[in-house]
Amino acid sequence: MAGREGFDPERSGLALIERLRIRRFRNLADIEFAPGSGVSWLVGANASGKTALLEAIYCLSRGRSFRGKRHGPLVMRGATGARVEGLVERAGLRRTIEWSIGVRGGAEREPPVSEFQLPVRLICEATHALVEGEPSLRRRFLDWNLGLSEQDAVQVFSRFRRAAAQRNAWLRAGGRGRAMWDRAYADTLAELLERRLGMLARLDEGLQRLARGTGWFEDLSVEWEGPDADALAILTKLEAMRDADRERGFTYLGASRCDFALRSDGSRWAGSRGQGKVAGILLQLAADQAVSEATGAGSVWLVDDIEAELGADWVVRLLEMLRQHGRQMLVTSLPGKAALRDGRCAEDQMFHVEQGRLKAPINAAV
Repeated sequence: MAGREGFDPERSGLALIERLRIRRFRNLADIEFAPGSGVSWLVGANASGKTALLEAIYCLSRGRSFRGKRHGPLVMRGATGARVEGLVERAGLRRTIEWSIGVRGGAEREPPVSEFQLPVRLICEATHALVEGEPSLRRRFLDWNLGLSEQDAVQVFSRFRRAAAQRNAWLRAGGRGRAMWDRAYADTLAELLERRLGMLARLDEGLQRLARGTGWFEDLSVEWEGPDADALAILTKLEAMRDADRERGFTYLGASRCDFALRSDGSRWAGSRGQGKVAGILLQLAADQAVSEATGAGSVWLVDDIEAELGADWVVRLLEMLRQHGRQMLVTSLPGKAALRDGRCAEDQMFHVEQGRLKAPINAAV
């Protein structure tokens, strides 16, 4: 499998955040945090800074926030910028990575790193969007997991983007003469689609395995919605669409015309918002298993307000499933909620978050 060609320690093994420092990020003025290697609970009232802490870790990994603009600026009021520093251990190697942003934007990570060095998986109020949202979300999900699974996936994406840029430049220039970029475009698109289809097959296998094990959505499957990975068929379509592409100034048939859907009994699956959230979590779990089987790599899990849209029984069972992965996991909770009351284990660490401040691990009942 491509993911096992050439061992890369920065893309193999379980990722672990040993220490974190967050400065001037939302309401977090200056906190230092050493999460445990297992489950760390972040407990506090609404607007205390629990989600902001997870968001800071997400920015450190992905270079961007998972929350919309309605939540306001990332930089604390009155500050000139925000900064997140993390000491990350992976495959026996330690590395400090940093992310910063100024009041006018301009986010950067130092040194320039790949998000594959600190892969994080997020469960939040928008997890259902992985099932119900825009196709672009599912394409990014598929491609991100491809990047984790197969070391050369980045080169596959790069070759396709280069071929697309060349063909589109030719089209904008009038598209006259020999269609010299069609073959390269068809070949690179077919290669990209083949990789996506392979990832989707592993995702479908994992989802069905999880569904059987839990008894949830047992007839659920993942189905591809997009072109076939057939270079000759793509080339034929490019020839047929060339005049229309010339008018548009770009190639219509491409990687963005792809999607996948959940299906049940031959029809597109539709569940409640809570069921959509559970299905989204199962997709994340299936993807994590596929990546782990391919490379031995594992992600840090960020779990924000898992109880939203879900009953207590669902929450406890999902937390048990997440624990079985043996990954580092950070979970937010309001005091006294079922997730904390029924889903906590004795070995878990617990931190109290209050007005942007983090208290040392506590063991008393909360």
